[in-house]
Amino acid sequence: MKKESTALVVGGGLIGGSIAWELAERGVSVTLLDKGSFGGEASTAAAGMLGAHVETHADGPFFDLCRRSLQLYRDWTERIAGRSGLNPQYEAEGIVRIAYTEEDEAELRSRLPWIGDYSWLEADDLRRLEPGIGGEPRGGLFFSGDHRVHPVKLAEAMRAGLERLGCRVLENTPVLGLVTSGGRATGVRTGEGLLYADSVILAGGAWGLLPEELQELVPLLPVKGQCYSVRPNGRTASRTLFTKGCYLVPRLDGTVTIGATQLEAGFDKRPTVEALAALHASAVRLQPALAEAEFLRTWTGLRPGTPDGLPYMGALPGLDQVYVATGHFRNGVLLAPVTGRLMAGLLLGDPAAAAELEPYSPERNRPAVSTGP
Repeated sequence: MKKESTALVVGGGLIGGSIAWELAERGVSVTLLDKGSFGGEASTAAAGMLGAHVETHADGPFFDLCRRSLQLYRDWTERIAGRSGLNPQYEAEGIVRIAYTEEDEAELRSRLPWIGDYSWLEADDLRRLEPGIGGEPRGGLFFSGDHRVHPVKLAEAMRAGLERLGCRVLENTPVLGLVTSGGRATGVRTGEGLLYADSVILAGGAWGLLPEELQELVPLLPVKGQCYSVRPNGRTASRTLFTKGCYLVPRLDGTVTIGATQLEAGFDKRPTVEALAALHASAVRLQPALAEAEFLRTWTGLRPGTPDGLPYMGALPGLDQVYVATGHFRNGVLLAPVTGRLMAGLLLGDPAAAAELEPYSPERNRPAVSTGP
């Protein structure tokens, strides 16, 4: 009888959950571990914008990866909803990206040659799309193909679906280190004991969970983002509104999520009044009606940033059967479907997945070895 493949996924955010989901659907016996609750860190602190076009600033493989993940999203969330019986609240409403300064207008216009089938909209065009837009916009773009999801609802549905797929989810189970033998990983060490598997996938977000000797090779930068939510008194925008430094994401329950700051502050997750005030000033410029909205709450999350802005996805150098998937920064929610699919393919020996992941290899920071003159 053929032995069942086993895997340990360390990190219970949407990236780790997506990898666990794809492996479980392919018949791998998966255990997912998180130091806290499933989805309790950056995944559910996010606003849930699926901004493949609005948040990508250059053409190339990363833009293609973002678009591919967006194309997977509707079917992916339908599979999760079908398995879990819960609604991830995927909405295909589009994102309106507004420029208020000359610099921002120039940056947005520079995308037009490669961004796809989009054209510049003048201020009057933007207000026809969303009459509540305020201030004096110079124009902008309407990315009809960029959508949104509710990350908290998505995480709830994913966790329920994972258990129905047979994945074991261990919350409040910090991983203390890897178990190794003969140059390969055989499991992880936790406070409750040792767990063994054929492969270990490190998807711990900003926390990394990398062996100390490899942390310089795969550096991570925790970047604090603060958001808040309000309940408007009247009608609000149906589409996500986005300008430099601020976005407004409407929800099905009538609330609006407003975010987000971007600050390298280590692992400090404390929300601040200064950040909230700056966000609110930008939000009211975007939509003046929000000045009278009911304040609900504020929160922060730590995005996993990298020095070159690209995620790490692939085999970890120096130790067999250890893989890493982290560093997705502002795009973790968007990239969850494609990350899960490609990482599962890599573990199961798919050469096409390995080739597509090459630009994101953890080895890209390894110093070149001189071969002499």
